[in-house]
Amino acid sequence: MINNEGFDVDIPKNRLETLVDGIFAIAMTLLVLGLTVPHLSGQLTNTVVQDSYYSLYPSFFAFVLSFILLATFWNTHHRIFNQIKLINNTLLWITIIWLLFIVIVPFSASSLGEYGSFIFPNVIFNLNMLAIAILLYINLNYALRKNLINKEVNKSLINYSKRRNEAFILIALFVVILHI
Repeated sequence: MINNEGFDVDIPKNRLETLVDGIFAIAMTLLVLGLTVPHLSGQLTNTVVQDSYYSLYPSFFAFVLSFILLATFWNTHHRIFNQIKLINNTLLWITIIWLLFIVIVPFSASSLGEYGSFIFPNVIFNLNMLAIAILLYINLNYALRKNLINKEVNKSLINYSKRRNEAFILIALFVVILHI
């Protein structure tokens, strides 16, 4: 149901925040599936076992990097939504499309961990990060433009979130270009 101001009154803000939290929790947990215990056969020695674990370094690095990036995106989204008073259908769908790219992170991180020495998995991972950063930026700017932000908004926090997103967009874009 839509009220006279165009706000969706059937979807309380906390429901969207709960969905975001749940998807982040699942995506961050699924990241660990990119790490698999090595299956070894034949004559095992400490050196063989140790070397097999060392070979996991690229996947472990991709896991840690992705986990930290997802935590950063979740934190930024949390800070933004603390300033939002109401959501409408457009803000809802911007957020849902943003979540689509969040759930792709375990795949792009696994690709990076497994084939990170090749260009294509690096481009996929960084395009994924770029899409997340751009959609989060769109989310904030839409909320500001449509007056969905609380009147007593912490302007310095909003400006910090915008600058942080802008920086991340530039970094991700630079890394994509670097790999092309």
